[in-house]
Amino acid sequence: MTASSLPAEFADLQPLVAEWALATERERAVKRIETDIDLLIAFHDAVLPRIHDIIRYFNQLPNDPDALAPPQKTLYHLAEMFMEAAAPVDLGWSSGDIEDTFPMSRFEFVKI
Repeated sequence: MTASSLPAEFADLQPLVAEWALATERERAVKRIETDIDLLIAFHDAVLPRIHDIIRYFNQLPNDPDALAPPQKTLYHLAEMFMEAAAPVDLGWSSGDIEDTFPMSRFEFVKI
């Protein structure tokens, strides 16, 4: 199993990993902003049927993302990207960004 593989019970989501399981908040925010809304919707719709299974899976693990095994961490990043995509999809935005906001270059992302 590679670092970018998923836990076996989520193998059906593996085709999404290379593009969508992004490790940093900045990467996920940029992906959301730069991705056409139709692609965000397609990603969202692919993960949505499994999101409750993903939540149940993580509820059985320690609440520490740094303690996750590589496949679990990949699934965690995929779920984070799902949440990032959910706002524009669920709110019916016409793009992955809000008009008239600060440019991404002005944002500072800090790890807490």
